[in-house]
Amino acid sequence: MSTLESTQEAIRLIQASGRISAFSGAGISTEAGIPDFRSPSGMWQDPDLVEQLSLSAFRDSPEQFYRASIGLFRTIARAEPTPAHRLLARLEEAGKLDAVVTQNIDGLHQKAGSRKVFEVHGTYRTGHCPQCGGAFDMDPFYRAIESGRLKVPLCSRCRVPVKPDIVLFEELLPEDAWKGAVGAMEQCDLLLVLGSSLVVYPAAELPSIALASGARMVLVNLDPTVYDRSAVVVRDRLGNFAEAALAALR
Repeated sequence: MSTLESTQEAIRLIQASGRISAFSGAGISTEAGIPDFRSPSGMWQDPDLVEQLSLSAFRDSPEQFYRASIGLFRTIARAEPTPAHRLLARLEEAGKLDAVVTQNIDGLHQKAGSRKVFEVHGTYRTGHCPQCGGAFDMDPFYRAIESGRLKVPLCSRCRVPVKPDIVLFEELLPEDAWKGAVGAMEQCDLLLVLGSSLVVYPAAELPSIALASGARMVLVNLDPTVYDRSAVVVRDRLGNFAEAALAALR
Protein backbone atom coordinates (compact mmCIF):
# COMPACT_ATOMS: atom_id res chain seq x y z
CA MET A 1 0.00 0.00 0.00
CA SER A 2 1.41 3.39 -1.00
CA THR A 3 1.71 6.30 1.41
CA LEU A 4 -1.22 8.01 -0.31
CA GLU A 5 -3.38 4.90 -0.09
CA SER A 6 -2.56 4.26 3.56
CA THR A 7 -3.23 7.91 4.40
CA GLN A 8 -6.61 7.73 2.69
CA GLU A 9 -7.47 4.49 4.51
CA ALA A 10 -6.43 6.02 7.85
CA ILE A 11 -8.60 9.07 7.21
CA ARG A 12 -11.53 6.81 6.27
CA LEU A 13 -11.18 5.00 9.60
CA ILE A 14 -11.07 8.33 11.48
CA GLN A 15 -14.22 9.49 9.71
CA ALA A 16 -16.02 6.23 10.49
CA SER A 17 -15.04 6.12 14.16
CA GLY A 18 -16.74 7.77 17.10
CA ARG A 19 -14.62 6.63 20.07
CA ILE A 20 -11.04 7.40 19.11
CA SER A 21 -8.10 7.37 21.50
CA ALA A 22 -4.64 8.64 20.59
CA PHE A 23 -1.25 7.49 21.78
CA SER A 24 1.59 9.92 21.09
CA GLY A 25 5.34 9.56 21.41
CA ALA A 26 8.39 11.74 20.94
CA GLY A 27 7.90 11.94 17.17
CA ILE A 28 4.88 14.19 17.52
CA SER A 29 7.02 16.79 19.27
CA THR A 30 10.30 16.53 17.37
CA GLU A 31 8.54 18.47 14.63
CA ALA A 32 8.11 21.23 17.23
CA GLY A 33 11.86 21.27 17.83
CA ILE A 34 11.90 19.15 21.00
CA PRO A 35 14.62 16.48 20.90
CA ASP A 36 13.78 12.81 21.34
CA PHE A 37 16.01 10.28 23.08
CA ARG A 38 17.04 7.76 20.46
CA SER A 39 17.72 9.57 17.19
CA PRO A 40 21.29 10.58 16.22
CA SER A 41 20.53 14.09 17.48
CA GLY A 42 18.52 12.93 20.48
CA MET A 43 19.11 13.32 24.19
CA TRP A 44 21.04 10.06 24.49
CA GLN A 45 23.86 11.99 22.78
CA ASP A 46 24.17 14.22 25.88
CA PRO A 47 25.61 11.85 28.52
CA ASP A 48 25.51 14.53 31.23
CA LEU A 49 21.77 15.06 30.73
CA VAL A 50 20.98 11.34 30.65
CA GLU A 51 23.01 10.74 33.79
CA GLN A 52 21.11 13.45 35.64
CA LEU A 53 17.61 12.31 34.63
CA SER A 54 17.28 9.81 37.48
CA LEU A 55 15.68 10.03 40.89
CA SER A 56 18.94 9.25 42.65
CA ALA A 57 20.78 11.98 40.70
CA PHE A 58 18.09 14.50 41.65
CA ARG A 59 18.34 13.53 45.31
CA ASP A 60 22.15 13.53 45.31
CA SER A 61 22.56 16.91 43.61
CA PRO A 62 19.46 18.95 42.72
CA GLU A 63 21.72 21.76 41.50
CA GLN A 64 23.43 19.50 38.94
CA PHE A 65 20.02 18.13 37.90
CA TYR A 66 18.69 21.60 37.11
CA ARG A 67 21.93 22.74 35.52
CA ALA A 68 21.86 19.73 33.14
CA SER A 69 18.16 19.87 32.32
CA ILE A 70 17.33 23.58 32.15
CA GLY A 71 18.17 23.80 28.44
CA LEU A 72 15.66 21.04 27.68
CA PHE A 73 12.98 22.59 29.89
CA ARG A 74 13.34 26.01 28.30
CA THR A 75 13.30 24.49 24.78
CA ILE A 76 10.02 22.79 25.68
CA ALA A 77 8.60 26.02 27.11
CA ARG A 78 9.19 27.85 23.83
CA ALA A 79 7.77 25.11 21.60
CA GLU A 80 4.44 25.44 19.80
CA PRO A 81 1.98 22.68 18.90
CA THR A 82 2.38 20.94 15.54
CA PRO A 83 -0.36 20.09 13.01
CA ALA A 84 -0.57 16.63 14.60
CA HIS A 85 -1.30 18.17 18.01
CA ARG A 86 -3.94 20.38 16.38
CA LEU A 87 -5.50 17.38 14.63
CA LEU A 88 -6.12 15.62 17.91
CA ALA A 89 -7.59 18.76 19.49
CA ARG A 90 -9.86 19.13 16.45
CA LEU A 91 -11.04 15.51 16.73
CA GLU A 92 -11.84 16.02 20.42
CA GLU A 93 -13.72 19.22 19.65
CA ALA A 94 -15.75 17.32 17.03
CA GLY A 95 -16.70 14.70 19.63
CA LYS A 96 -14.81 11.90 17.90
CA LEU A 97 -11.77 11.59 20.17
CA ASP A 98 -12.20 10.66 23.83
CA ALA A 99 -8.65 10.88 25.17
CA VAL A 100 -4.99 11.42 24.39
CA VAL A 101 -2.39 9.24 26.04
CA THR A 102 1.10 10.66 25.70
CA GLN A 103 4.62 9.62 26.59
CA ASN A 104 5.70 13.25 26.29
CA ILE A 105 6.23 15.69 29.15
CA ASP A 106 5.89 18.90 27.11
CA GLY A 107 2.20 19.82 27.53
CA LEU A 108 1.80 20.58 23.81
CA HIS A 109 -1.44 18.61 23.60
CA GLN A 110 -3.01 20.90 26.18
CA LYS A 111 -1.48 23.93 24.48
CA ALA A 112 -3.16 22.85 21.23
CA GLY A 113 -6.53 22.60 22.99
CA SER A 114 -6.82 18.95 24.03
CA ARG A 115 -8.59 18.66 27.37
CA LYS A 116 -8.46 14.98 28.30
CA VAL A 117 -4.77 14.06 28.31
CA PHE A 118 -3.12 11.27 30.27
CA GLU A 119 0.59 12.05 30.67
CA VAL A 120 2.05 8.65 31.58
CA HIS A 121 5.58 10.04 31.90
CA GLY A 122 4.49 13.14 33.80
CA THR A 123 4.89 16.81 32.95
CA TYR A 124 7.63 19.41 33.19
CA ARG A 125 5.06 22.17 33.80
CA THR A 126 4.38 21.46 37.47
CA GLY A 127 6.42 20.25 40.41
CA HIS A 128 5.99 19.27 44.01
CA CYS A 129 7.80 19.30 47.31
CA PRO A 130 9.01 15.78 48.17
CA GLN A 131 8.50 16.54 51.86
CA CYS A 132 5.11 18.24 52.22
CA GLY A 133 3.64 17.52 48.77
CA GLY A 134 3.08 21.19 48.00
CA ALA A 135 2.40 21.90 44.30
CA PHE A 136 4.22 24.49 42.20
CA ASP A 137 4.06 26.04 38.75
CA MET A 138 7.60 25.43 37.50
CA ASP A 139 7.86 28.08 34.78
CA PRO A 140 8.92 30.95 37.11
CA PHE A 141 11.61 28.68 38.56
CA TYR A 142 12.91 27.73 35.10
CA ARG A 143 13.08 31.37 34.06
CA ALA A 144 15.03 32.29 37.18
CA ILE A 145 17.45 29.37 36.71
CA GLU A 146 18.01 30.24 33.05
CA SER A 147 18.77 33.88 33.92
CA GLY A 148 21.19 32.87 36.68
CA ARG A 149 19.05 34.27 39.50
CA LEU A 150 18.38 30.83 40.99
CA LYS A 151 20.21 27.53 41.22
CA VAL A 152 17.63 25.25 42.84
CA PRO A 153 13.90 25.94 43.40
CA LEU A 154 12.94 25.44 47.03
CA CYS A 155 9.62 24.75 48.68
CA SER A 156 8.43 27.96 50.32
CA ARG A 157 7.36 26.00 53.39
CA CYS A 158 9.98 23.26 53.83
CA ARG A 159 12.97 24.86 52.08
CA VAL A 160 13.77 21.56 50.33
CA PRO A 161 14.34 21.22 46.56
CA VAL A 162 11.21 21.10 44.42
CA LYS A 163 11.07 18.18 41.97
CA PRO A 164 9.43 18.57 38.54
CA ASP A 165 6.51 16.18 37.98
CA ILE A 166 8.35 14.24 35.27
CA VAL A 167 8.93 10.52 35.63
CA LEU A 168 12.66 10.12 36.13
CA PHE A 169 14.61 6.90 35.71
CA GLU A 170 14.03 4.73 38.80
CA GLU A 171 10.48 6.07 39.29
CA LEU A 172 7.12 4.37 38.75
CA LEU A 173 4.57 5.81 36.34
CA PRO A 174 1.86 8.02 37.92
CA GLU A 175 -0.97 5.70 38.97
CA ASP A 176 -3.89 7.94 37.98
CA ALA A 177 -2.47 8.65 34.52
CA TRP A 178 -1.79 4.95 33.94
CA LYS A 179 -5.31 3.93 34.97
CA GLY A 180 -6.77 6.59 32.70
CA ALA A 181 -4.59 5.43 29.82
CA VAL A 182 -5.66 1.81 30.23
CA GLY A 183 -9.30 2.89 30.33
CA ALA A 184 -8.86 4.90 27.14
CA MET A 185 -7.40 1.84 25.41
CA GLU A 186 -10.22 -0.42 26.59
CA GLN A 187 -13.00 1.89 25.44
CA CYS A 188 -11.82 3.09 22.01
CA ASP A 189 -12.93 1.75 18.63
CA LEU A 190 -9.89 3.28 16.90
CA LEU A 191 -6.42 3.95 18.26
CA LEU A 192 -4.23 6.54 16.56
CA VAL A 193 -0.55 5.94 17.35
CA LEU A 194 1.42 9.03 16.38
CA GLY A 195 5.20 9.25 16.47
CA SER A 196 6.02 6.44 18.88
CA SER A 197 8.61 3.73 18.33
CA LEU A 198 6.62 1.57 20.79
CA VAL A 199 9.73 0.22 22.48
CA VAL A 200 9.52 1.99 25.87
CA TYR A 201 7.71 -0.17 28.41
CA PRO A 202 5.33 -0.30 30.12
CA ALA A 203 3.73 2.40 27.92
CA ALA A 204 4.34 0.29 24.79
CA GLU A 205 1.94 -2.32 26.19
CA LEU A 206 -1.02 0.05 25.80
CA PRO A 207 -1.76 -0.56 22.08
CA SER A 208 -2.09 -4.29 22.78
CA ILE A 209 -4.90 -3.48 25.23
CA ALA A 210 -6.77 -1.53 22.55
CA LEU A 211 -6.33 -4.35 20.02
CA ALA A 212 -7.47 -6.95 22.54
CA SER A 213 -10.59 -4.85 23.14
CA GLY A 214 -11.46 -4.95 19.43
CA ALA A 215 -10.16 -1.56 18.29
CA ARG A 216 -8.64 -0.86 14.90
CA MET A 217 -5.27 0.90 14.86
CA VAL A 218 -3.67 3.56 12.68
CA LEU A 219 0.08 3.90 13.15
CA VAL A 220 1.87 6.95 11.76
CA ASN A 221 5.62 6.66 12.18
CA LEU A 222 8.69 6.94 9.97
CA ASP A 223 10.27 3.73 11.27
CA PRO A 224 8.86 0.19 11.63
CA THR A 225 7.37 -0.97 14.94
CA VAL A 226 6.40 -4.33 16.40
CA TYR A 227 2.72 -3.43 15.86
CA ASP A 228 2.92 -2.76 12.11
CA ARG A 229 1.16 -6.00 11.14
CA SER A 230 -1.81 -5.09 13.33
CA ALA A 231 -2.36 -1.58 11.98
CA VAL A 232 -2.92 0.62 8.98
CA VAL A 233 0.60 1.98 8.73
CA VAL A 234 1.32 5.44 7.34
CA ARG A 235 5.04 5.74 6.75
CA ASP A 236 5.20 9.54 6.49
CA ARG A 237 5.98 12.65 8.48
CA LEU A 238 3.28 13.39 11.02
CA GLY A 239 2.89 16.91 9.72
CA ASN A 240 2.02 15.63 6.24
CA PHE A 241 -0.51 13.14 7.59
CA ALA A 242 -2.09 15.65 9.97
CA GLU A 243 -2.49 18.30 7.28
CA ALA A 244 -4.19 15.76 5.00
CA ALA A 245 -6.49 14.61 7.79
CA LEU A 246 -7.37 18.16 8.83
CA ALA A 247 -8.24 19.05 5.25
CA ALA A 248 -10.48 15.99 4.93
CA LEU A 249 -12.29 16.77 8.17
CA ARG A 250 -13.28 20.32 7.29
